[in-house]
Order: sequence, then C-alpha cells, then structure tokens
Amino acid sequence: MDLTNYVDVPERFKQALAKWPDLRIMENRPEIITIGDKTFISVTMQAWRTPDDPIPAQATCFEPFPGKTSFTRDSEQMNASTSCLGRVLGLMMSFGNKMASTEEVRNRQPETNAPAVLVRTPEKPRTQALGANANNEPSEAQLKYLRGLNYEGPTPETRAECTALIKRLAP
Repeated sequence: MDLTNYVDVPERFKQALAKWPDLRIMENRPEIITIGDKTFISVTMQAWRTPDDPIPAQATCFEPFPGKTSFTRDSEQMNASTSCLGRVLGLMMSFGNKMASTEEVRNRQPETNAPAVLVRTPEKPRTQALGANANNEPSEAQLKYLRGLNYEGPTPETRAECTALIKRLAP
C-alpha cells in the first residue's frame, strides 16, 4: 500500500480551515447498526464551508464493533469519528484521490506485535531515502513494506536498521 501522497486528517483539517476560515463541523450522535450478523458504530458528519453554506458536505463512516485490532478495540467510536472527518473533508477537497483516512487504512491492516510510531521528523524527509544505493540506504521495497505496515516514523538510515524495524513491526 503506497501512502506517499497521502494527506492525513489533521493536515486535511488544516488545509480546509485555510481555505474556509469559517468552516464548521458537526458530528451527529453515533448509532449502533446491524448489517447481516455484524454490528457497527455509524458516525455521520456535516461540514459547512461558510455560515450560509446552502449544501454542507456530509459523510458517514462505519466502524466494526467490537473493534478487531488493538487500534480499534475500546476506541471504535473515536476511530469512526476521525475516519468520518477525513472523509467529509476529502469530499470537499482533492487529496490525490486518497479518500480513506490513515486510521481506516491502519485499522484494516493485520495486527502487529508493536505499535508503529506515527511521528515524522524533519531532520531527514522520506524522499531522501527512496531507492537503494551503494551507501547501504534502505531499498524502495523495504520502505514500501514499512508504509504498508502503516509506519510513518523516521526513515531508517541503513538497510540493517530498516530490516530490524520490519522484523519488529511485521506480524
């Protein structure tokens, strides 16, 4: 899974506020719904670009209940809310056709033994480490695999560091 051009929910919100300073978001009361034999928490939100926006954007997200991973268990409603916010903002703005929120992507991944660090460091942007070279930098395949594990932490400096991180995070 390639998240290179992905815009996460906090950044979507920041961009939306820059474009619409009077932006207002309203989350409706969550509902418990059943589809077939499965139970979900449903969250719906509206976003008004301006106080007199005649047609606010609206989105609805479902989160399985109970959550199936350590990221969702006991946080189902919060995850549904974050996903819904990302989705309603995505409907309002173009984010490179990546509609799903980071939370939605993460929550659908297999469980890992250790949580990924979700902090980017400005010291070494990701783009500097793309592709392997004679300096023993991580390969593109390693970096792609880490992104597939939803890792967004500091880019490992060497192939060996990347391999160790993958072993720690991979199921």
